Amino acid sequence: MRIAVNATSLKNNRYQIFLELAALHPEHTFLFFFDNEKRLTDFPENIIPVVITPQATNLLKRRIWYHLKLPAVFKKNKPDIFISERFISLKTKVPQILMQPDLTYIHQPAFIEKKEIGFFKKNSKKFIETANEIVVSSSSLKNEIVNRFKTDDKKITVIYPSIKEEFDATTYEEREIAKEKYAEGNEYFIYKGIISPQQNLTNLLKAFSFFKKRQRSKMQLIITGERGEKYDEFVRLLQSYRFRNDVKLLEEVTPNETEKILASAYAFLYVPFYESEGDEVIEAMQSGVPLIVSNTQFLKEYCADSALYVEPEKINDISEKMMLLFKDEQKRKELIENGRIQIKKFSEAKNTDSLLKRIEETVV
Repeated sequence: MRIAVNATSLKNNRYQIFLELAALHPEHTFLFFFDNEKRLTDFPENIIPVVITPQATNLLKRRIWYHLKLPAVFKKNKPDIFISERFISLKTKVPQILMQPDLTYIHQPAFIEKKEIGFFKKNSKKFIETANEIVVSSSSLKNEIVNRFKTDDKKITVIYPSIKEEFDATTYEEREIAKEKYAEGNEYFIYKGIISPQQNLTNLLKAFSFFKKRQRSKMQLIITGERGEKYDEFVRLLQSYRFRNDVKLLEEVTPNETEKILASAYAFLYVPFYESEGDEVIEAMQSGVPLIVSNTQFLKEYCADSALYVEPEKINDISEKMMLLFKDEQKRKELIENGRIQIKKFSEAKNTDSLLKRIEETVV
């Protein structure tokens, strides 16, 4: 079987699933489509990289890439199936699996350009209807797609993200080194994710201010991750922030070092208004860190009893949960232990087997 994968579109955890799938099944050929050469590396023999240009950097180039370039590449490479995240081609008869349809335009339109909102309003239903199968990372997203787009629920499969099975627990000495290096030797809260006002980081900073005023502790806040929309706007806000000396914005940190920074945190803060990806909260649970997260259905599904839940629009609620963990060490330990139990939900998930099964059923 020849399996074509839009590797450019995939978030890292799903990219890793396809690498694992290819390693486990050398009898299949995988065509990894890229829109540039940056991610090209040494692949096993059954992975064939294919670069398709130009990059889909705007609406016009996106239409060209998906609806003109892809069908032409399909004719040349003859895949049995095509798998892509967020978008698929509307101009091919090759069976397609759509992974993780993007509904951000519905829940957070203020952070998306009007042209992009128009694109999604016009095409989201078409993508969902055209796809032979849909794969999502949560039951809450599946239910929303079924209800909002009147989609057959049998067409949608939930496959949770994988965790790193070889994950190494951070030692006490490593935690102390991380605190000394990144937080002046102090305890710290951490946010890890997309660095953007879209992630409700403004309210997070305001809640941290409330915490600092009431507790008068040396607790710090570390913010790390990838740059997102309106990143510069957030940096300007941070420059005028009263407690800016207690907030560390970390960029260009290696994945290995980021793991140690996360595992050394006092608690993990994640309070977006809307979320459909769970990599960060999974990593926090696996790192043995208690969580304070938004009370969305998605995050409740992922975190269960391993988190304190807040209403993301209520600054007082966020700060009060921070103070609760700061004062109640027993509650903190309880959340950590619950996280160790909850994480088994992801370590036991047979992601590659489930995905291969959907691929085989779609091709047939």
